[in-house]
Amino acid sequence: MGPQKPWISVAWRTLLGFPLAGVLAAIGMAVASALAVFFGVAALPKILIMLMVGAGVGAGIGAGLTCLRVDSIPAWPILVGAGLALSAASFVGAWAGFHIGGYITAIEEARCVGVCPYLFKPRTYIALGAALVPNIITLLFNVGYEGMFGRFARAGRQPRGDGTLGPSNGTGSGNDGAQAAGSSS
Repeated sequence: MGPQKPWISVAWRTLLGFPLAGVLAAIGMAVASALAVFFGVAALPKILIMLMVGAGVGAGIGAGLTCLRVDSIPAWPILVGAGLALSAASFVGAWAGFHIGGYITAIEEARCVGVCPYLFKPRTYIALGAALVPNIITLLFNVGYEGMFGRFARAGRQPRGDGTLGPSNGTGSGNDGAQAAGSSS
């Protein structure tokens, strides 16, 4: 079996990230619902904000986990910053999912007039929106990272005779980099 293609790892991270972010978003919404009941929150806007924040935190963590690479885990301030940024993006996705889900539910109600069951409940659109947005962000980050620094970039550069990466002068001698720079050995 040959070496792994660079795009396969990005595809697997994206394919595994969406369900993980969706499950963690649903768990975050369940925790937010339990907190709303425990603290006696009765106002619907506050409950919706709690659901969106719970979905955002869960989906941000799920997308952040799939963005990590085994061979290079950054320092904890970078991890915390990325987690907060992905959670904020997940909150925006949950908000968008709630509003888009409202339009889809209104269209379903207009077609069926209360006879047909809904395809998804409005809470599901919150979780889907919260899971989709950070996974798109991590997909773009992974493609950009692999293209600039990772395996995509390394696939185009071949090792020179002096052990560094870059174009060779093609003579095949042991020190192509030094000869390319003008000095001979």
